[in-house]
Amino acid sequence: MLRVNPFRRYRIDYVLFLSFAVFIALLIAVISGVSYYLSARDQAASTSFYQQGMLKELNKQLAIQLRTVEQTSLALSQNSAFLNYMNLKGDYYPRNKARMDVSQDYLNPIVNSSPFLHSIEVYMDEPTVIDTMSDVQFLPREYMKEQAWYPLVEKADFVWIGGREAGASQGNLPVLSFVRHISSNSNPNLGYLVMNVKLKALQQLLSGDKSAAHRMVIDGGDRLLMSTRPVPYHKELEQLMEHIEGESGYKHNHLAKESLHPEKDLLMVWTKSFQEGWQLVELTPWRDITRGSIKLAKTLVLVGGASVIAALFFTLFLARNFTAPIRQLLTLMSAYSVGRQIKEFPETYRNEFGSLFGGYRKLIERIEELYASLERQYKAQREAEIKALQAMINPHFLYNTLDQLNWMAIEAGQNRISHVLELMGRMFRIGLSNGESFIPLDDELAHVECYLQIQQLKWEEGLSYSVEIDDGLRELLIPKLTLQPFVENAILHGFHGRLTGAVHIRITGQGEGVLCRITDNGTGIPPDWNKMRRRKTGGYGIRNVMERVQAYFGPSYGITIDRRAEGGTEVLIFIPRIVQQLELGGDEHVENRNCG
Repeated sequence: MLRVNPFRRYRIDYVLFLSFAVFIALLIAVISGVSYYLSARDQAASTSFYQQGMLKELNKQLAIQLRTVEQTSLALSQNSAFLNYMNLKGDYYPRNKARMDVSQDYLNPIVNSSPFLHSIEVYMDEPTVIDTMSDVQFLPREYMKEQAWYPLVEKADFVWIGGREAGASQGNLPVLSFVRHISSNSNPNLGYLVMNVKLKALQQLLSGDKSAAHRMVIDGGDRLLMSTRPVPYHKELEQLMEHIEGESGYKHNHLAKESLHPEKDLLMVWTKSFQEGWQLVELTPWRDITRGSIKLAKTLVLVGGASVIAALFFTLFLARNFTAPIRQLLTLMSAYSVGRQIKEFPETYRNEFGSLFGGYRKLIERIEELYASLERQYKAQREAEIKALQAMINPHFLYNTLDQLNWMAIEAGQNRISHVLELMGRMFRIGLSNGESFIPLDDELAHVECYLQIQQLKWEEGLSYSVEIDDGLRELLIPKLTLQPFVENAILHGFHGRLTGAVHIRITGQGEGVLCRITDNGTGIPPDWNKMRRRKTGGYGIRNVMERVQAYFGPSYGITIDRRAEGGTEVLIFIPRIVQQLELGGDEHVENRNCG
């Protein structure tokens, strides 16, 4: 391959400038790197020395507070009144009186007098009162066995437990718990005493002079007791603990790239307390340690590269001005493609960039016209479909005829027929409902009950029904003629060939919706009812209701029909809570508008 000599092909000033710029850049990089390394090493040593001194002092303060809790726990475990209550058996009232005396005289004063204590839990056999939200709690021993920390205390006389929440009058709060096994001469296994220390108070103590410091307390088993900030995941914590050696020290640690911890580069400083059996660890982001070193390296880069920046400034200026309109056009395209956001187009360009912006503006305008045309077409189609579905079951043409027949039956003395016609008139009047597509649930139930009363005139004692509705639901709206087709289907098909039948309607609120449940004890709907060929009778009204509910409310709501295991059919109709009449049409479902 032929190599081209840049001195023969390009202008000399360009070649010299670029060669000099590359040489200066490499030199600055080497000097900055060496300066950064030496400065960072000194900064880490100085910071770790200061942090170790601070951790030792905090270790002493923390030991004083936690040792106080341990000594208080030991004193309570040897308190005669407390042990007597733990040993009491038999009658409830003496035991409860002893519990109240122990709480009032010993346990409550301990909790109330300590700013660090959150609550006290006593796990024992057969406590007289169980209150998980009081400052002093007497709980069954079985409760403790359900806790995740129970295996740690099962075979230990006492142990510190971290990472849990405890309830009290102050509410549920994160705590650090000291658990002590309680025993006496007569009973070596009376129960357990748990002293819950407010984790927030200990965290404030642990933070010391640096409120943002990340400090952790780890027990002798490398288990985390508490931390001032969110801690690394378990495997990452184990990785950090592997580097702890000696009574105190520091280590520069690197977490794996796949680690979920926000900081991958850390300075870890630790100090151990052999008397207490725990170690105090502080994690500091390495970038905070080397901030001064980075600043020095940046200064060297800025000073050394000033000449290079000056030479490149004009080129950078041209490049930015050339690519600015292209970036602006990409921003406009991205905004429109994501959310159809039409931002303001620049008007200052009169060259090829102006032609690009003008052409894209015309394209957006034509797309918006197409969107508007499709939306109008879809809205008109939806309105036509819903009106056609309503027209299928519109009873208006029968109402006046029934009214005339009713008067004729009254004049002829046919009271039974008159009653049927009156009930049918009510049904059709509700069906008309002044042309509204939605009617109150109360009217819909009245419509169904009219139909059921008509059927009872035919069945006499053979047909029974019941209607239940929760309070506050009667005024909510429902598409008219929603329930009656399912009741009619149960009577005509579910009770076909039978002398008795029962229908139950139950309407309840369910979240943001209303659930209508219709059950019967008939033969049950066939499994393939929805696949059967449509006949002149049966199934048409059901399909009509399902189509209307789907058209009104969309896929979030609907109707399910199943056979009941004990016999019969169960229909579940789930619709949104609607508190006012809706305007149908458009590209939104009902649940997105005007729903209570």
